Amino acid sequence: MVLSNPDRSMNGVKPKQSAASGFRALIVDRDSMTSDLLASALTRESNCPAFAVSSANLLRSLQTDHAELVVIGAELNGKSETGFDLAEVVSRAHPSVLIVVLLNQSTHESVVNAFRCGARGVFSRQQPVVEFLDCVEHVRKGFIWAGALETTLLLDALRCIPSPNVSVSNEASALTERELQVVQCAAKGMTNKIIAAELGLSEHTVKNYLFRSFDKIGVSNRVELLFYLTMRGHSLGPARANEPETDLRAG
Repeated sequence: MVLSNPDRSMNGVKPKQSAASGFRALIVDRDSMTSDLLASALTRESNCPAFAVSSANLLRSLQTDHAELVVIGAELNGKSETGFDLAEVVSRAHPSVLIVVLLNQSTHESVVNAFRCGARGVFSRQQPVVEFLDCVEHVRKGFIWAGALETTLLLDALRCIPSPNVSVSNEASALTERELQVVQCAAKGMTNKIIAAELGLSEHTVKNYLFRSFDKIGVSNRVELLFYLTMRGHSLGPARANEPETDLRAG
């Protein structure tokens, strides 16, 4: 999303930069070893004091260490996507803290969820460490950062938004109250099972509501649905990332 700094040494390691006075970062990754490695790289190559902490201690550390930036892995403690939940908690409790989310695999859903949870930067583990340093440096300076693949995925998701000049101008108003409840839950990242429990419906009924709603609105999956509702001013709560969504259509 932003251009990488071309001023690098021949061995691929970025020259040391002067971080803002007092700027500190905390690293919460999937295990202590990778957290320590990333913290060491930031401290050594960017002159940014960085410290590895556990997910359980992150909020307490933010209160005592006064860190300005946190790096959070999407997968923590062996559980897929729990890092999104932690990023959401940090974003709400410490809105001034900058967040970078590390993705195990970049997909439309993971990129969108990362930014929805408050991330200012999204970094894929498939990228080299020097790009991670660029990511943190740009986010520290106030930029929003995403790699080439992540930017492409985000733009693809944006292009999936139905045109405002569709033939039916009041699609959302054509939804019944129950259909609107279901699609809003789906746009928050809830699975059909969670939606069913939340609204007191069967999973089969939830799926039927979604199919009918998608057809009325003119979208084909949940990413399109998220952007559709957001662009039309519907208030959506935080994503529920504790259960991965395996079917991006109605089911």
